Amino acid sequence: MRLSWPRIHPPGPAGCDRRPALSGSTAADTDTAGVREAVQPPVSLVSAHGAPIHSNLVGRAHEVVADIHQGGATTLALAVLVGGAALFLGGSVWRSLQGDRRGPAAAAIAVQCTGLAAVFAALAYQVRAGGWVTGADPAVLSWFTGHRSDWVTGPAIAVTDAGGPAGTIIAAVVIGAVLSRRARSPIPALILIGTVGAAALASTVTKSVVGRARPPIVSQVLLETDHSFPSGHATGAMALFTMAAVMFGYALSPTRRALLLSLAAAVTVVVSVTRLYLGEHWLTDVIGGMLLGGLAAVIGGALYTTWMDRTRARVAASTDENYTHSGRSDPTTMGYAA
Repeated sequence: MRLSWPRIHPPGPAGCDRRPALSGSTAADTDTAGVREAVQPPVSLVSAHGAPIHSNLVGRAHEVVADIHQGGATTLALAVLVGGAALFLGGSVWRSLQGDRRGPAAAAIAVQCTGLAAVFAALAYQVRAGGWVTGADPAVLSWFTGHRSDWVTGPAIAVTDAGGPAGTIIAAVVIGAVLSRRARSPIPALILIGTVGAAALASTVTKSVVGRARPPIVSQVLLETDHSFPSGHATGAMALFTMAAVMFGYALSPTRRALLLSLAAAVTVVVSVTRLYLGEHWLTDVIGGMLLGGLAAVIGGALYTTWMDRTRARVAASTDENYTHSGRSDPTTMGYAA
């Protein structure tokens, strides 16, 4: 559109206006056109009718991108959860088939840790984003809060108090002292306490990163206002009791070791269920705590097993050397030449 500026005529002699005289009607039309030109808005690339269409198209594009992003994130999270679980189960089977072979057993442990870490990370991401994994949390919380009774609430509070940070630390120190006394070394106690402490630290850091709120106060029996994911009780119970089962069952038969691990899992589940019953955590909180505690226990158990294997090998080598120096391995000194 071409814009033209109004022509300005210089004044004539003696201040007279040099513009040509206009008739009344022509002057009125000229004034009206000038007003229209003055108030005419600047020309836009989008017409008034095209603006709503453009806005709708942009909004729809944003919705499509959001749907694709959400669908992609959901698919990725599901793939990581399934893949991580498969890695852990596969590593567990592989480890059980390796026996005492150190190299393959170490690789199987690495696979287990990778699987658990992947599942835990995917769950933490879903919880932070409010993804589909958390869909069952409100229903589970509602079911537990709707089925409370006085004769269950009292024991549940006692169990959850015993499984708190103070109770977990005391139990770790006592169990570690017993194991160190048996082994005549402080290493078992250090491994156990270090594993439980590392699990607690990881739980605290994850709580701050995820930043999930606790269930509503009206649902809680014991008021707690810190972050919710993962459950510190579930993390501590899983790490402590699984480590105790691994350490006490080191020299036992596979059947007895499996029995100890089953007992440790049962105790962990009881502690975790009390957190749901009392309304202190969501379902995914306790699942995340058990995953994190299990990861810590796998690492700590591998450290303890490695230390015990090396200790036994060193003792066996020392015993063989003593037999050699004493002559007991020589057939002439064992009655054959007498």
